[in-house]
Amino acid sequence: MDAMTDRLVRYMPVSVGIGYMVLYLYVIGDLDIVGPPWWGIQVSELSLQQMLASRSTLLFESVATIEAGYVIWLVSPINLMIALFMGGLLAANLHGAIFLRRQAACSIDPSPGGGNSAMVGGMIPALLAGGACCAPSLILLLGIPGLGAMSAFFGWLIPLSVLILGLNRLWQHHLGAPPMLSLRRAP
Repeated sequence: MDAMTDRLVRYMPVSVGIGYMVLYLYVIGDLDIVGPPWWGIQVSELSLQQMLASRSTLLFESVATIEAGYVIWLVSPINLMIALFMGGLLAANLHGAIFLRRQAACSIDPSPGGGNSAMVGGMIPALLAGGACCAPSLILLLGIPGLGAMSAFFGWLIPLSVLILGLNRLWQHHLGAPPMLSLRRAP
């Protein structure tokens, strides 16, 4: 394995995880692009009650607003933790899928359920998490009358995504995928 491929395997999952985190914050409305450019910080009440105030299922109120040029960020610590956790799980799953795929491509007798199942298993949670915030809007736009009945299901999509991502990463570890971050230095 050459140095360029090694860097790609290391940094691509991290980049995808960060991209997912930013996209998640944008989709839930905590991050936005506005104009004209303005720089400033506004802090509201910094209390546990304000941090736990819910806008919707698994969406929490912000405690500060940061405006940096054209970007405005409504800082919600719990939404940020959810985004970091899901982005980290997605990055770890992608890292494991790349490793298992490369291992299966290099071996003569690939193990059953190697890279392909790990890759497919990592895609399902991303679709579920995307549906958690966008599906209600799409259904409302399409005019489906059963939106009220179906909206109770959307609150379960993010926990279900985290569960599937976690189980998939455990399965990848069982198949031989290494940890994404290693505290030991390679010899």
